[in-house]
Amino acid sequence: MTEYKPVLTINIQPPDDKKVYQIVELKGDMDKEGLILVKSQLEELTENFPYKYFVFDFSGLNFINSESIGFLMALHSHLIKSKKILVVTAAKAHVKDVLSVIGILSVIQYYDSFEAFKQQIV
Repeated sequence: MTEYKPVLTINIQPPDDKKVYQIVELKGDMDKEGLILVKSQLEELTENFPYKYFVFDFSGLNFINSESIGFLMALHSHLIKSKKILVVTAAKAHVKDVLSVIGILSVIQYYDSFEAFKQQIV
């Protein structure tokens, strides 16, 4: 029997040239163990987030569990208090379905692609 090893990687990109947004790419499974791997980095990044938009690129995310969704909502609430906006882009169909069914997409801004997000903020 093989041991389960959580696989979730995070890529924090530098802010855009105009310093309006910063993108965080998540790749893998955002399950309990995956969340443990990235939670402190994301909390630290959003603690005093200086840009208007905090963008999650979910194009590489294969799975998200309820605990991770709760964490997203906590990040959203924290950012809103500082007049910042959490955005999710490019989720795979099954991840987007989960977010939609739970109602997250009625609270957090969602775009089918990063390009669609960029066109919206121009």
